[in-house]
Amino acid sequence: MLIIPLTGKLSWRNPPVVTLSLIIINTLAFFIFQLSDSRLFMAAETYYFDSGLADIEVSRYIEYRQGATVSDDPGGASEEEALERWHDKMRDDNLFLARLRNDEIITPQDPQYGEWKDLRHTYEGKLARITTMQYGFRPAFHRLITFFTHMFLHGGIGHLVGNMIFLWLVGCMLEMGCGRRFYITAYIVTGLCAVSLFWLFNPQSEVPLVGASGAIAGMMGAFTVLYGRKRVKIFYSLGFYFNYVQLPAILLLPVWVASEFYQLLLGGASQVAYLAHIGGLLSGAAMGLVNLKYWGAYHAEALTPEPQDEVAPLVEQALTHLGRLEMEPATKLLEQALAKEPDNIDVMTHLFNIRKNDPQTPEFHAAAVRLLTCLSRDSRNQAKTIAVYDDYRKLSRRPR
Repeated sequence: MLIIPLTGKLSWRNPPVVTLSLIIINTLAFFIFQLSDSRLFMAAETYYFDSGLADIEVSRYIEYRQGATVSDDPGGASEEEALERWHDKMRDDNLFLARLRNDEIITPQDPQYGEWKDLRHTYEGKLARITTMQYGFRPAFHRLITFFTHMFLHGGIGHLVGNMIFLWLVGCMLEMGCGRRFYITAYIVTGLCAVSLFWLFNPQSEVPLVGASGAIAGMMGAFTVLYGRKRVKIFYSLGFYFNYVQLPAILLLPVWVASEFYQLLLGGASQVAYLAHIGGLLSGAAMGLVNLKYWGAYHAEALTPEPQDEVAPLVEQALTHLGRLEMEPATKLLEQALAKEPDNIDVMTHLFNIRKNDPQTPEFHAAAVRLLTCLSRDSRNQAKTIAVYDDYRKLSRRPR
């Protein structure tokens, strides 16, 4: 399920510098430091299997799993494929990996210990060359710097592009509505809260957490609180169906949180860090509340949605009918548009041109009077006023 807010104003007189800078930093980090990650990872995995390290470790893992064998793999695959599947299971077993690192699985008394230690050291050295492994957040090997650096790394082009689109949509609104100081503070704080919640529930995980999505979720949480009961335009997609709807922004917070919990508990195996998203959403909501109550960096007019243009669609439909010489439906649509925006000169001009087809009717005189009255209020319209009046006088036998 996809739910995106589509509201806010963007002014290039005071451009969203912080949002643009964050997008540039994330993009440069990926293309300068991470482009070779896939190649380095594949090289490390090739070494893992070709060197015999996989045979040693996976066989111990199979024994650890109470006497299972490679042939017990439920996929009915070849022995090589089954070995890879057991390796994937082993990589997700944080308790086993912790015991393996502590020499509890392959002990110093084991005949294979020396060989295994050398192979494992070489393998870990290859992994250490990967930017994601060095600067992504790995709970089992966490470092202070990775609490921050993980926010600027991504797992692939799709991951990067998706996050940057959401950052642009929500970040611009918050930067303009709350100022740069609050915005960058909230971005960093919610990113730290997101990774901390993930760490709390996965303290032994060796898989690196990367991506700006935790901090972006924080921006989305702050957005819902700052907008509060204001109705915002939402785009939503259910995969096979999508539409727009307007609803109070605060209702998005429980919907987003519930969606993340659903994916976490019932969505099956996934590489998405739903816990980090939840931590970001909740901490972002808290930051929004702090801003409203204490910080005071909130400019409501910057977050006020643009009024919906109801006139342009009516005029567009009317012109379509005019193109087909369907005067009656075109006239009705233009009158509806004029009721919504009484001083719209373009709409009056279209009506006047339609009424010219029958210049002896009261409606023609009324259209001319209304258009001329509106034009004459502004001296810049002098030439058009005279042209309309000359047109009216030529067509009307008795000018009024």
